[in-house]
This record gives sequence, C-alpha cells and structure tokens, in this order.
Amino acid sequence: MSEKATPPETVTSLEQLETVVDSDFHLSEQQDDFLSYLPSPFHDMLFHENQDIPMGYLKDFYPTAGLLTPVATGNVEMNKVRSQADIIEGKELLNVDRAIVTPTLNLYLGGVHHDDLAAALAHAYNEWVLDEIYNPDEGIYGPVVVAPQKPQKAAAEIDDRAGEDGIVSVFIPSGGVHPPLGNERYFPIYEAAENAGLPVQLHSASGTQMLNFPLQFHGTNRYLSNHAPTHAMIHMMHLTDMITRGVPVKFPDLDVVFQEAGLGWVPYMTRRLDNEYSEKRSDAPMLEKMPSEYVDDQCYFTSQPVEGAKDPDYIGPIVGLMGPDNLMFSSDYPHLDFDHSDYLFSALRSNFEPTDVANVYGQTALEIYDF
Repeated sequence: MSEKATPPETVTSLEQLETVVDSDFHLSEQQDDFLSYLPSPFHDMLFHENQDIPMGYLKDFYPTAGLLTPVATGNVEMNKVRSQADIIEGKELLNVDRAIVTPTLNLYLGGVHHDDLAAALAHAYNEWVLDEIYNPDEGIYGPVVVAPQKPQKAAAEIDDRAGEDGIVSVFIPSGGVHPPLGNERYFPIYEAAENAGLPVQLHSASGTQMLNFPLQFHGTNRYLSNHAPTHAMIHMMHLTDMITRGVPVKFPDLDVVFQEAGLGWVPYMTRRLDNEYSEKRSDAPMLEKMPSEYVDDQCYFTSQPVEGAKDPDYIGPIVGLMGPDNLMFSSDYPHLDFDHSDYLFSALRSNFEPTDVANVYGQTALEIYDF
C-alpha cells in the first residue's frame, strides 16, 4: 500500500493533486463477456450441441426488476464500458489517474437463484477481468468479486486471486443478500480478505430489492421512489448488523468500503448507533468501544451520488461530521447519474484543508487499497 503524499499548500484545481483515484468506476459487462470462463459443470451444461435452441428469459441468470429507468426509456444515453479502451476514455473524461473498476450486471449476483451457479459466475467474471480488463500499467484496478451465497467458495476465490496484478479489494454485491452481512456465515469471507490485506467493498443495486431485503420495492412502483432510498437503506442495515455482531472486533485489520449511497446517511447512522448502544449494550457484547469509533477506524464511504454538491453550506458540515479521512471520491461512471470528478471539489476546497481534499481524491484510497 502506498504512503500519503504531501499536498500543495493551496489547491485550486484537481491537476495540482499528485493522484486522483476513482473508487467506483463501473463496467457495463454482459453475460456473453464472461460465460465462456465458467468452470465445470456449468460450462458443459450451457455450451452444448443444442445451445441454439431458443431459451428466452431462461438464458438470463441474473434477476431483473423491470424498472423503467431513464436509460431504458431512452431519455438518457449511457456510455458502454466493456473494454480497457472504454475505461481509458472514461478516465480521461474524468481526469482520474487510477480507477477501481466495479461490475454492473454482477451487482445482481446476490440474487442468482442457484447458489453454486452464483459462485461459478463470480469465478468466470474474475477470470474475464483479469484476462481482459485490469491493467495496472493503465491505472485500471478492481476487486475479486465473490458470491455471498457460498461463503466458503468465496473465501477460496479470494485466496486464489489475492496477489494477481490489478486485484486491490474484495467485492460483495450486497443488494438482495440475506441474512445481513453481520451474520457469522460470512466470516470466512472476512477472514480471507483480512489475511490477504484486501478491503471489502459493499455495493447494492436498486433493482435487487424485489428479491428479499429490505422490502421497499414491494411498496413502490416507480424508479424514483425505489432508487432514492435503496443504497443508503441497504448500507444502514448491513452496517448496523456488522457492528452489532462484532465484525470489526473479530476482524480488526479489515477495512470495509460502503459504495454509492451519498453522504448524509453516514453521520446520521453513526450517531444513531451510538445512541442505541448506550442504552442496549447487552445486544452487542463484543464491542469494546462506541460504534462510531469502529466506523472511524475501519469504515470508508465513496462519495457518489453527492446530494447537495452545489450547496457548500450543506457539504461542509456533512463531510465534517462523517470525517473527510473516511470519504473517497467516486464517479459511478458511466451510469446515468455519475458525478464528474470536480462535482464535489469546489465545495470541499472552500471548507477543508488541502490535506483533506487530497485524502478524499486519492491519498486515502492509496492507503487502503492494495495498489
């Protein structure tokens, strides 16, 4: 892991920063990109003599919610990112030096019905990105993706991939996952990640909520009312469960990155947890300090979507309350609501020291990811 660089005395543009890291830059992968990498027996099941028989929806292994998104309706165009060249083009557009490349289709991996198939799909995706996508020489990095349905296989996948060029983290698609991620069944994943020195990234997808948990999709029937609360709600539930069940105590060297839920939920949830813990300590007997202290020490949060970026009077206090050392810039490119790299910058530089700005835009990422 890299040491933090000394920032300039004043920062007026991102070009002054030594390194800009995008901590959530997405692929637009499709099944056809990586299905050929499936291990047996699934490769043999799918690639057979009669594979040209029309299968319709049975060819799709990832659940979909049928959401009328702005992209689906043609109101918004979205760039496709399926190659190194596409990533390099996006990096140049955003003016970032390194991109942590995360999946899109495989955000739905936690909802794949067949648990062994889910683990096989994760394996195939990892084979594909290592062969075709990750390239440290071009500043292209990413996680080893694991299926939460099969924790032991996920741990083995981490053991196999740790140390591969370009692998800097472990990715758990957290939407639709049940039980919540504090459950001890997931401990093999955390143990393997901690042993490998890799942070764990948690990332949901609004379309996964028709599956099981939380259940807000069952009560909403528009993309807006589903998408607005989803990512923060998922993270609040998983964070609460992980803290209550003592995951940061059990794995003190494990860093956890919560992606794509914005800012405001973090100071709310940490203070809510402290308040509840003060009255109900017997429910979390493993804890040795306040929940917010574990969050400060072991949890990080990516910035996109930045709510209120045009209002420095909001951004300053919120980032101050959550802690600038725990925040990492992310764009969510090429998704329809992606944030450009300077979207947060002006609000930060008018409220924080250059060191804080440099940390948000890359130095903290250099410290926790295995570059």
